[in-house]
Amino acid sequence: MTSNKPTVGFAGLGAMGGGMAKNLVKNGFAVTGFDVYQPLVDKFVEAGGKAAKTPKDAATDVDFFVSMVANKEQNASLLFDGDDCVSKGLAKGKTFILCSTTPPSFLIELRKRLDEEAGRPDIKLLDCPVSGGTIRAADGTLSIFSSGPDGDLDAAKDVLECMSGNLYRMGGISNGTKTKTIHQLLAATNIITASEAMGLAATVGLNTQAVFEHVQSSDADSFMFSNRAPHMLKSDWHPYSALAIILKDTYIVTDTARGTLGDSFPAALANTAHYTYLQGVQAGMMKDDDAKLVQLYLPESQGDLVGEMSTADVKMNSSHQISKDTIVDLLCGIHLAASVEAMGFCKHLGGIDRPLMYEIISKAAGWNGMFTKSIPGMLEKDSWSLADCAQAEEVGRKLSEAVEKCRKINYPCPMAAAALQQFNFSTLRDKKLTSLSRGDR
Repeated sequence: MTSNKPTVGFAGLGAMGGGMAKNLVKNGFAVTGFDVYQPLVDKFVEAGGKAAKTPKDAATDVDFFVSMVANKEQNASLLFDGDDCVSKGLAKGKTFILCSTTPPSFLIELRKRLDEEAGRPDIKLLDCPVSGGTIRAADGTLSIFSSGPDGDLDAAKDVLECMSGNLYRMGGISNGTKTKTIHQLLAATNIITASEAMGLAATVGLNTQAVFEHVQSSDADSFMFSNRAPHMLKSDWHPYSALAIILKDTYIVTDTARGTLGDSFPAALANTAHYTYLQGVQAGMMKDDDAKLVQLYLPESQGDLVGEMSTADVKMNSSHQISKDTIVDLLCGIHLAASVEAMGFCKHLGGIDRPLMYEIISKAAGWNGMFTKSIPGMLEKDSWSLADCAQAEEVGRKLSEAVEKCRKINYPCPMAAAALQQFNFSTLRDKKLTSLSRGDR
C-alpha cells in the first residue's frame, strides 16, 4: 500500500535521532536514514527504515530532510561538504528541518550559505530544536520549538506533529533556537544543582533517600533533580545523558550570552554551571552520566556516598546544623536566581514572548518549582531582577544561611554562592534608593 504521507530523509540516528526516525517509520512515514556509525543504521533498518550510504542519498527523492547530528559543525558539513552533501541531493523547493541544538546565529549563517554559497535559495529552512530526552523521542512526544516562514511550517506540520507532544511556533528563523538556548540555561543549572544538593546531604550524613523525598514534596523540586538524583541514590553511572551533551549546550548558552561587544548578558548562574562542568571534564567524566558530577563534591575515595547514605539513620534530623530543610533552602535559592536569569536572557535575546516562554519551560525539562511559583508574578512588569521578585527576600535570607553552613564545613557550593551574589546585588538597588530618599551622600 502506498502511503500518502510525505517522504523523509534523516541524518543522525543516535540516542535521540534514532528514536525520532524510528517513530516516524512506526507512524507510516517512508524514512531514509544516514549515520556515520553503521551499527546505528543497521538498527534503523531493523525497525523498518531504509538505509542511505551518503547524506546525498538520504536527501534524494524526499519531501523533508530532518537533521539530528550533534552540532553546528556537523550540520554545516552535512549540508555543504563535497559531492555527497544534502544540498546536492534535495530536489527544488524541498525542506531542510534542523532539529539539532545549535547557536541562534548559526541559522542565519545557514540561510546565507544556502542562498549564496550553494546556490540553493529554493531549499526551505526550518529551525526546529527539540527537548525531552530519549524516551520522548521514541514516543513522538518531544517539545519542538519550531520557527520559520508560516507557510513552510504549515507544509511540514505532519512531520513535526508526529515527532512532538508539544509543538510550539516561535516566529522567524532562529527564534526556535533562541527558545532552546533559554531553556537549556535552566536545564544546565538544574542538573549541576542536583549534584551540589545531594552531595551536601551525603557529606553531612543525612539519609539521602529521605532528603530526595523531602525535596520532591517542596518548591525545591525540578525535573532534573527528580531525574538525576535516583541515579546517585543507586550509584548508577550508566551514561543515560553524558556530560558531553549538557557541556555542549552550556557552551552555546554562555557564548550566546557573551554576544558581541556591547550586546552581552551577565549570565552568572549559567557561567558557574559551565565552569563546574569543565571541572567534570578535567576529572575524566566527559562520557559519563552527568549525575556522576556529584562526585566532584565528595571525597575521592567516597564516590558512591550518596547511594551509601540512602540507608542512613532516618531519625537524624540534622548534622552540622544542616537538615533536609537546609537542602531545600539551598535548592530554592539557586532555582529562583536561575529562573530570573533565564527570563532576563529571554528578554535580552528578543523576539520571544515571555508568557509563552513561561508556558514552555513549565512543561519541559528545564522546569523547577520556584520557576512556576515566582515567575508568573513578574510577567506583567517584565523586569527581570530579583529586586522585583516578591519571594526574593525570604528565599535569599535562607540561601545565605545555607551557604554559611556550607562554609563552616568547607563544603564547595559554587552554584549556591553564585546565586547568593545575585540576591546580594539585588538588595543594593533597594538600599541605594532608600539612601537617596533620605538625602544621604
